[in-house]
Amino acid sequence: MDNKMKKLLLCKTLMFLLTLSIIQNVYAADIKPTVAIMDFESVGSEEHLGKAVAEIIRTELINAGQFRVLERSQLYRALSEQKLQNSGIIDNKSVVEMGKLLGANFIIIGSVVKMGTAYTINSRMIDIKTGEATLGRNVKGNDLNLLADLSRALLESLFGSSAKLKVSPIFEEHFKDNIHGWYLVNDQDKRFEIVSGKYIIESKRGGSWITSRRIPLNQSADFQIDMTVQKISGTDDYGFGMIYGEKNVNNAYIFVITGSGFFIHERIEDNKPERILSKFVDSINKGSGSSNALSLRKSGNHLEFYINNKLVGKTSFSPLFGDYSGCIVYSGNNAIIVGFSDIYVYGQ
Repeated sequence: MDNKMKKLLLCKTLMFLLTLSIIQNVYAADIKPTVAIMDFESVGSEEHLGKAVAEIIRTELINAGQFRVLERSQLYRALSEQKLQNSGIIDNKSVVEMGKLLGANFIIIGSVVKMGTAYTINSRMIDIKTGEATLGRNVKGNDLNLLADLSRALLESLFGSSAKLKVSPIFEEHFKDNIHGWYLVNDQDKRFEIVSGKYIIESKRGGSWITSRRIPLNQSADFQIDMTVQKISGTDDYGFGMIYGEKNVNNAYIFVITGSGFFIHERIEDNKPERILSKFVDSINKGSGSSNALSLRKSGNHLEFYINNKLVGKTSFSPLFGDYSGCIVYSGNNAIIVGFSDIYVYGQ
């Protein structure tokens, strides 16, 4: 089934306009956790030091490659939208509510305290699911030139004993080359091409296009599939995103969005599509040129769907048809160009 792509019937694509109820905000805990780091409070110390420590920790976690780290701009945009202030998030209950709002698994908060000539950095990490706090050890120093080293020591104390955060992808694709043998073609109907770190799928005259790779998943354990999709140009009325659990074109699951802001999850069995979830999502970046991060997470007996780190849907997990996962684009009778990048699959 390598290098396959099939053209689906147009009638299947016309079902993508239903809406369902809003799903409660929960998260998948054990695979590539989402971590938010709030600016540390400065107590008796220079005001900028709290921001500096938070930024060092944020950068270290991003570089580790094992975490989904929310950018500072995302945090404070969400705070502003909810009319909250960073200084007001001081107790565990407030932090848990903020974590749910952000779709985070953990939030790190702390302070930089100056007493005399000595600086002490304190912190705690809140598990949003349980509300429990993990205390980082206090780290102290007199030399601000060692601020980065102190921040890293603090980070190690927080995550050193948290084995469940240490996971690695079983599949990773950044489209710097075609080492995984993705389908490539350019004809009058379609274009599949790797360009500048993106896998471009162009539907030139309408239709539906799929390409996937075999990535076996342990269905009895938790797993996660992430990808970034960019709607480069074309129609906003049809879907693009991930196909997973695929046996063949007639038996698969899809998780897609539209350029107009809809999220859809659909099950296709014996060539018969079944709509499971569908809704308009405010957090989807819309229109041509927009990028969105999609994340599918199996947690226990449930599947959870995240778009730009926000939970948008949850449903019961059903057995997968097969071992193939990849990309899907469809455009009715219209044209569309979509770029795919940074595909990760996590599992056991």
